[in-house]
Amino acid sequence: MKTALIAVALILTLATLPVNAVIVKVEDISSYEMVVNADSGHVRCTITLRNLVNNPIVPGIGELRLQKQEPQKVTFIPLPNTRVVKAVNVTNVKAYSGKTKIPVKVFYRNNYTVIQYEIWRPIEPKGTYTFTLEFYAEDLIDKGILFKSVTIPVGADVDIEELKLKAVSNWHLTYTEPNTNGNCWIAKIPADHIAFFTAEFSLLPLPKLPVRGYVAFWGALIVLIVAVTIALKRQKNVPK
Repeated sequence: MKTALIAVALILTLATLPVNAVIVKVEDISSYEMVVNADSGHVRCTITLRNLVNNPIVPGIGELRLQKQEPQKVTFIPLPNTRVVKAVNVTNVKAYSGKTKIPVKVFYRNNYTVIQYEIWRPIEPKGTYTFTLEFYAEDLIDKGILFKSVTIPVGADVDIEELKLKAVSNWHLTYTEPNTNGNCWIAKIPADHIAFFTAEFSLLPLPKLPVRGYVAFWGALIVLIVAVTIALKRQKNVPK
């Protein structure tokens, strides 16, 4: 979040501080609620900005960065412990606070996507401003025949004091990384840090597993095929 301060004097003061001086934080995200639909790719973010200082601030231009991470595949089978990083295609982007529309733009970089929004409304000292950002990002979903997963990046250049993130689907939840707290992730993310949250869903009525469902399923299937093949060969070689 690139913050524009109304108080120019405060900017000059911060700019002339010694190198070893403590920089005062002027704002943070006190609440960040995010819901990602793993079926449609719809993402809804409700973000509350909080002014931490005794001067009015204007948030100005802020950015949400997205990056798709997925395993490499052989045909349709993902390979464990591999990773491909790329930008995310987004559509139908909109931002608003109540009935007020917030301007948004989308930029595609080399291997990530930037959703840029503009908030020029002043936030009073110790006050907050809440807005909603919505878009579709089907690229975040890694779809397979029996399994699909969604990996969600979350980060900002200000502290996120409380993130509540939920991934939903009509399929069965089989795996999350990291583990969820109930039905959602709850986290605190420091400034200039990005965290990734992954949820896997299956068409099969499987329980939540300690490992990726596709790894367990296809691994068990391969073991079963090998065992059946060996058993048939032994049966064929038995003297009559």
